[in-house]
Amino acid sequence: MQESATREKVLKKLRASLISKTPEPTPGADYHQSIFQPAGDVPEYAFAKSFRDSGGYFQFCKDEIEFAEVLMELVHKNQWRNMVCTEQAPLDFLRQCEFNVAADASQIPNCDVAISSCEYLIARTGSIVVSSASVSGRSLPFFASTHVVVAFTNQLVQDFKDVLDGLHSRKEYFNPSSLSFITGPGRTADIGNETVIGAQGPLELYLFLIDKDGW
Repeated sequence: MQESATREKVLKKLRASLISKTPEPTPGADYHQSIFQPAGDVPEYAFAKSFRDSGGYFQFCKDEIEFAEVLMELVHKNQWRNMVCTEQAPLDFLRQCEFNVAADASQIPNCDVAISSCEYLIARTGSIVVSSASVSGRSLPFFASTHVVVAFTNQLVQDFKDVLDGLHSRKEYFNPSSLSFITGPGRTADIGNETVIGAQGPLELYLFLIDKDGW
């Protein structure tokens, strides 16, 4: 009997709370507006600074040819032998430039360099946004010791909100199961509170920003 009375009291309080709504604590607030002030720098400069500060290697290229030239220099300098790219557009371009690039995703854990595109670049934090919907999936940024990302200036946005707005505005919106935000090479401080580079993610992260709107 006591249990039934207690249950009725709880239900009564729930009904009352549903009928009487709590007043809006901040009436008129714009919840869609960014809480961060936009950076005064040109987005490309802001991204480059934040990206380099996080330990990444940034290279601005006027076109794909300059990208290929700089990449070739890095290949010779670092003695990269095994490169993998599983996305068709950059793979076709790299092979056209006579780079020795494999397309088999199973080779990613054993490669020297993995090359991929991305969804967006976030200027404020210097972050690269990749999604599980891409051909490379989520494995590439975590298994390759060196990750080379190729992006275009039309993929550069100011903040995280712009990424979500951009995804939802696409006519071919793919609703990926996950988004990953890569800010610099992989690092962790889980062991002994000492920062270890490359423990969770690539040891080196390169970003080539090409001044055009796509391949």
